[in-house]
Amino acid sequence: MKNIAYKFMLLVVASTFVACSNDNDVQLETTTADSDGNINFVSTIGDNLEILATEDLDNPQTSSSRATFDSSNELTSWETSDKISISDGALMYTYQPQTAGTKAEFQPRTGKNSFPTDKAGTFYAFYPAAAVLGWNGSTVSTMIYTEQKYSENVESSGVMGPYMAAVATTTDGGSSASFTFGHICSVIDVDLSAFDGGEVESVALYANSQVSVAGSVKFDISTKTATVSGNDGAGYSYSLQSEVVRVSEINAERPTVRFYVLPVKQTAGFTITVRTTAGKYYTKKSETSVGTSAANEDYLSSIGGVTSGEICKPYYKKYKFGAISRARTQNWMAMIPGNIKFNHLSLPGAHDAATSACSNTSAKCQAYTVAELLQKGCRALDLRPYYNSSSLEIYHGVASTGVTLTNALNAVQSFLTANPTETVFVLLAQEGGSDGNTNWQNRVWSCINGYTDYIANYGWEGNLNPCRGKMVVIFRNTYTGGTNTGDLGCGKVGWGGSFQDKTIMTGNASGTGRGTLRYQDEYETTNTSTKLGNLTTMLNDHIAANETKAGYTFVNNVNIAGTLSNISGLSTSMNTAFLGSSTFTDHTGKFCIMMTDFLFSSSQKGDQMFELIHKQNYKYVYKNRSRCSMAGASGTDTGVDISSDEYADNGQVYVRREL
Repeated sequence: MKNIAYKFMLLVVASTFVACSNDNDVQLETTTADSDGNINFVSTIGDNLEILATEDLDNPQTSSSRATFDSSNELTSWETSDKISISDGALMYTYQPQTAGTKAEFQPRTGKNSFPTDKAGTFYAFYPAAAVLGWNGSTVSTMIYTEQKYSENVESSGVMGPYMAAVATTTDGGSSASFTFGHICSVIDVDLSAFDGGEVESVALYANSQVSVAGSVKFDISTKTATVSGNDGAGYSYSLQSEVVRVSEINAERPTVRFYVLPVKQTAGFTITVRTTAGKYYTKKSETSVGTSAANEDYLSSIGGVTSGEICKPYYKKYKFGAISRARTQNWMAMIPGNIKFNHLSLPGAHDAATSACSNTSAKCQAYTVAELLQKGCRALDLRPYYNSSSLEIYHGVASTGVTLTNALNAVQSFLTANPTETVFVLLAQEGGSDGNTNWQNRVWSCINGYTDYIANYGWEGNLNPCRGKMVVIFRNTYTGGTNTGDLGCGKVGWGGSFQDKTIMTGNASGTGRGTLRYQDEYETTNTSTKLGNLTTMLNDHIAANETKAGYTFVNNVNIAGTLSNISGLSTSMNTAFLGSSTFTDHTGKFCIMMTDFLFSSSQKGDQMFELIHKQNYKYVYKNRSRCSMAGASGTDTGVDISSDEYADNGQVYVRREL
C-alpha cells in the first residue's frame, strides 16, 4: 500500500468488480491461468470499514471533522511488496500482486509453492500473510498483538496492516478466482504532529471500560465468525486478551502512530499515553464511545470470547493528541496490560514515604510529599502511624512528620480518582509501642474503613485490572483487635527476620491466609556491600527463583541504616551501589516492590532509581513476549513452548511468522 502515514488503511474505492449479490456471494471475475499453470487470483478491497469522526483531545467540546483520506485513492492500492496467504483449507501458500493498483493480480512468490491450474474448489485468503499463525480448514489463527511496532503498522514496509479476509471459488475449471477482501479488525490513529513533549519512544492505547482490544483470534472465513481466546485470569499470556495495546520503536518523524485493535464496542472510550525517550509520560483521555455501529455481515457476522465485549463494524478512528499542556503526567501503568499479575509488576516505592515534612530534618528519607511522589510515578508507600497518636500522625522513629494517616490516604485517593489507570501499594506499620495496642488498632481500622471504595480486596493475589484506581493494602501489624473486627479487604502479616515466607492473612481477625509475602528488610547495617548482597539474595534466590509462584508478593527494601544525621549520605551510597550492579541493571525479570530512600531526588540518584525500577515492567512484560522470533520457535511456525514462563501459563506462546 502507498503513503507512509496511512499505508495499511486499505480503504475501498469504486470497485471494477461485479457487485456482490444480495445473498452476499462474491461474484467471480474470469481470468486466465498464468504460463506456469498456476491458478490466477485477482483481489480488491471491500468498503466495510466505518470512518468515524476525528477527535481533538485538546478541544473535546469542539466539533471535529470526519476523518478523510487522500483524494488520490492511494490507500486502496495494492503494492507489489504486499503478501496475502491463500489456502484451500489444507495447504497454505503466500502470494504477491504482480502490479500495484486498486485491483491486483496475485501470483505465488518466486520459487514458492502454488496451487495448480486444475485445483478447482473453494479458496480462503487472509491479509497480511505475516499475521497468519496457522490454518485449520477455513479457519485462520492470528493475533492482534498487545505489543505492536511502528515500522509494521505505519511505515511502507509491506509487512502488516488491518487484517482482512476473503473467500472465493475457482472458475474455468480451476484456472482463476477473484477475492473481495473485508476488514476483520479496527484501526486507530493518534496524530502527534502537535505534541511538544520531546522525542516519542512509545504510545499506548488503554480501553477505559477494560474491554479487550487485543488477543489471539481464530477467524472462520467461510462463516465470517471470529473467536477470541478467553482470559482465564492466570496471568499475562499472548493468547489471552488485553485492554492495552502499545506501539513501540516510534520513528523520530512520527506524525501518526497506528494501532490495530479488535472490532469490539468501546462504550467508555480510550486513554492514550505517550512515553518519551527522556522517560516522561503524558496521558489524555477520551470518553467518547467508539465502534457502536452494527457489524457488517458481508465480512464479519459475530465475535465470541471477549469478556463484556460486543461486536461492532470494524472502524477507523483518529485522535489528535495535541500539546502536553493539557496532559496528566506519569501515568506509566496505563501502558501495562491489565491481565498481568499484580505481583509480577515492578513498583518503585518510597521507604518512610511521609517524611519530607519531618520536624527533625535529619530524619527525612524523602524529599517530596506523598502527593508529589505519586504524581512523579511512585506506586508503593511505606506509612507508619505512631502508636500513641490520637490523630494517627506518621512518625520516623521518634521524629514526627506532621502528616497524619488521613492526610496520606487522602492524597492517594485524590491521585487515584484523577488517574484511574494506576494502582498504589500501601504497606502500613505501627511506629513505636508494641504490636497489638488496642487504641492504635481501633483508630487505624476506623480510618481505613473510610477508604473501602478505594481498596482492592486482596489485590496482591489478582491481576492488575481490578486494582486500577485502587490501593492494595497490607499491614505489618494486627489492626482488627478491640471493638473492630470487620474485613476491609486488607492483608496483614507478621514481621520478623528477613527472607522469611509470611502468610498474608485476611483483615478479619479470624481470616484465612491469602497468598505469601516475602521481604528483605536488613536495614541495620551501614555497609553498602552487605546491603547490596541482601538485595541480590532477595532477587536471585527468591524473586527470580520463584517466578512461577503466583501467590508470592515480594518487598525488597533498598534503604540502609545509620544515625539520623547521615541518612542522606548513606542513601546516596546505597542507591549508587544498586545502580552500579549489573545484577539489577541487566536483570530482565520482575523486581516486584522496591522501597527506596529519596526516590526522585537527583542528588541521591533517586531519579535514576525510579527509571530503572519502573522500566523493568517493559523489559519483563514486552521483551520477547508479544513478538518471539522464529529462531526461538523450536522448528515450528505456530508457537514455542516455554515451560518456565508464567506469562505463557506453561503452555504455548504464539510467534509471528517470518515470511
